[in-house]
This record gives sequence, structure tokens and C-alpha cells, in this order.
Amino acid sequence: MVRALRSLPHPDSLRDHLAEVYQLPFTGCELRRSLVNDVYELSTPTEAYVLKLYAGRPLADIRWEAGLCEHLVGKVATPRVQPLADGSAVGVLALPEGDRPYLLTALVEGFKPQPPFTDGLYEEFGELVARFHLAADTFTPVRRTSNDLDQMVGEIVPLVSAPDAELVRALAGKVADGVSRGIRHGDVSLDNILITPDGLNLHDFDLAGEGSLAADFTGVAATPHWDAFRTGYERHRAIPAADLAAIDRLGIGERIANLHFHLVRKPLWRGTESRTEGWAAGELSELRLAAGRLL
Repeated sequence: MVRALRSLPHPDSLRDHLAEVYQLPFTGCELRRSLVNDVYELSTPTEAYVLKLYAGRPLADIRWEAGLCEHLVGKVATPRVQPLADGSAVGVLALPEGDRPYLLTALVEGFKPQPPFTDGLYEEFGELVARFHLAADTFTPVRRTSNDLDQMVGEIVPLVSAPDAELVRALAGKVADGVSRGIRHGDVSLDNILITPDGLNLHDFDLAGEGSLAADFTGVAATPHWDAFRTGYERHRAIPAADLAAIDRLGIGERIANLHFHLVRKPLWRGTESRTEGWAAGELSELRLAAGRLL
């Protein structure tokens, strides 16, 4: 038998299996997204849910994520985890490639922000992220993020030109350390919030883990709305001067991780043609600009 790298469960079969293990009367199931993970929307006659089926992640990591989500309830607006009928927060699906963990959460009614974006939106966003950092600070146990910068650089180098390889190596040495640490979200962007009648709702915690908190600011700091975000954030939590000074250097680590994703990880299931989609080229362009500032 040929070993499977990754399979995609049929929605109808998945619906029937989940109805049994959750003891919920699911009537519908459709695939919403298949990229890093596979995301399905499920419905009963009265409720709607989102299932995230993880790829290449250990069960312990997903249990940690579920625990974090449960810890945030009442402190930060996030989707509610739906436990299985046996009380477990995380399920495991046996597939040809092996066991894959999954997490079911309630579907949050809302919509993603659309341009033009405003300072008011980013100010509210800053408050939400500050509340997340404060709430996550009391969550135990803490886990370390699995990204190993040296390993990523080593896997990137054979896939880029010699000058770009040297640039990536040199910039990796400039990534900041020694700043405030805690549990960071790992992907602070407008893609991971929903606007609801009750305010902003934060989701997607699969990249959360221990790290430099200021790394959560790198994407926002590159927008015209950074000052508004910072104003909202600092209503709840001060940002140390050392963290502010490190944002540009922390952004290098984020760029290298993104480059690694588009050059190394994504082609495993999207094919090597995906390297020419422009994402990797865009990250390299940003790294060359960073080199002009930092090297």
C-alpha cells in the first residue's frame, strides 16, 4: 500500500461519524477550507459549529490549545469549545496517513473586517489582544512554540539563490531575544477576528504558544494603524520600551517562518508549483528591505 501524505474526509461520512462521537444531530457538513488544516462547518437543526482537523500536529499540542480556549472563556471573546460525548475536548480521527486530532467549536455569528480599515477598528483590536495576553498569562502549563529558526533557515537555504541564502542567514542572527515572554497568539491579524454585535471575537489559536509577546505586534506595526492599535492595547497592558524597540527584529523571525511555510511546508500538499505563486517572492522582498535597515 502506498503511504498517504494527507487525505480529505468526505463531508457526509465525517458528519455521520461526528454525530456519533458528539451525540449531536448533525444534518449538514461542508468543507470550508483546506490549507494548513482542514476546516468544516457542521450544523444541527438549531446550532452551527466549526471543526478544525489538524495536519502534522501532535495530540498534546491540540489538547493544550483546547485548554487555552477553555481558560479564555469569560475573559476574552473567543469561540466556545464543544466537548465530545465522553467529555473529551479533543477528538482523534483515524485516516490513511495516521491519527489526526480535531477540535469542534461553536460557530460565531459575525463577519471579517473589510477595507477601508479605520483607526477605531485597530484601537478595539489592540484592546482585544491586550486582554488575550493578560488572560493567557495565567494559563498553565506553558508550552514552547515548535518553530526552530535554525532548522527553518537550513531548509530554506537550498531553495533560494546564493545571495538570498546569505541574506536569510545574516538576518536570522538579528532576531531579537531577551524581551517580554509569555503566551502569544502567533497570528495577530484582521484575518483572525470577527466583528459581532457584541464586539470583536478572536480565534485561530493553533500558532499560540510561549514566545516573545512583542512578536504579536509585527504585522500590525507595519500598518498605518499601529498608533491606534497601541493606544487600545496600552489601556490594559503597558508595552515595555525594550519590546517596542525589538518589533522590527522580531518581524524578521516572522518573515523567515512565512518564507519557510511557502517554500517548504505548503508544497508538500500543494505541489512545488505553489512556490511560484508570489508569496515566497514577497517575503524575500520584505527580507531584502529589512536587510537594508538592520545589516
